[in-house]
Amino acid sequence: MGLQEETNETLMRLNDAIVHEKTADDPERLVRLMYLGWMLNQAKKDIQLLQKEVSDLILDSDWDHTPMSTQQFSVETKTGNPRKKWDHKELASQVAKKIHDRSIDMDTGELMKSAEEQIQELLEYASPSYWRVTALKELGIDPDEYCEVQDPITNLIYRSNDG
Repeated sequence: MGLQEETNETLMRLNDAIVHEKTADDPERLVRLMYLGWMLNQAKKDIQLLQKEVSDLILDSDWDHTPMSTQQFSVETKTGNPRKKWDHKELASQVAKKIHDRSIDMDTGELMKSAEEQIQELLEYASPSYWRVTALKELGIDPDEYCEVQDPITNLIYRSNDG
């Protein structure tokens, strides 16, 4: 049996354990569920470490990073810079100013968008938890001026080709 089949078999056994616990009604059920949850949590950590090791090996190999596709999956790279310590107040001020300026008709001086419409537009550049870097750049704002930029990280993006 190959590695993929063994992995699938293990996942099926875990699924069977969960299915069993859905109908179980005994005093030890809660302990088994907690143990199963702990095992899955540990497995997730182990898998993340293994995935990082494999990704590092692939990225350090002689692969030229062009997208690749097989019958089962495709893989490509995505590189981005982690950004931290945003100056949210100043960046929001700059975005609001640009949105407001673009809302004024240059021929008449009339304000073409209400405050609500301008605030709605702000959400094209920011999400509640992060700023949308590409959209900010399209607005003519360099997001790197408002945060601490770290070294780029390249991730492998896998997509299943099974439909």
